[in-house]
Amino acid sequence: MKKIKLDRRSFLKNSSKISGFVVLSGGMVQLNAFNAWADKKSSLDSHVAKTMLLVSKDLFPGKKFSDELYMISVDSLDGKAATDESLKKSFVDGVAEIDSAAGGNYMKASYKDRVAILKKIQGNPFFSTLRWEMVSVFYNNKKVWDVAGYQGEAYDQGGYYLRGFQDADWPQPPEKASPKGWWE
Repeated sequence: MKKIKLDRRSFLKNSSKISGFVVLSGGMVQLNAFNAWADKKSSLDSHVAKTMLLVSKDLFPGKKFSDELYMISVDSLDGKAATDESLKKSFVDGVAEIDSAAGGNYMKASYKDRVAILKKIQGNPFFSTLRWEMVSVFYNNKKVWDVAGYQGEAYDQGGYYLRGFQDADWPQPPEKASPKGWWE
């Protein structure tokens, strides 16, 4: 049996190569899954779907929210565009407009430039439709609620007063902050 000499330097050097490969291959798997999602749209092409996803993330950023959660609203819009040709055209035209404003490709622009572009098109029907879809579909999804820590409406469970409102350890104000009234 051949004895292999393995010192600390060669171990670290070789293990970093292997871990780099694992990280890169994991990223490629995620990227391929993302591309597969974008390719499966019934009415929107891959570029329009990916751009709309990024616009959704730029409109309502959240570090806790994964791409899969943002995909919910784009999937909803894709379903609506499948039955409404004018809506589909507005999405294609809207993406073309923001691509043009970004110098060719909105997805390659910096975050600062993308936000500036979105501020310019705030009155645009494309912008309004995406914003409304995020409010009505994205934030009304229980998966998003779970990630955000929202427990849902409280009315049907007796309200917030008996369900979490009193859980907070409220600081007590100093005595002089609330002077006694003439009735006390």
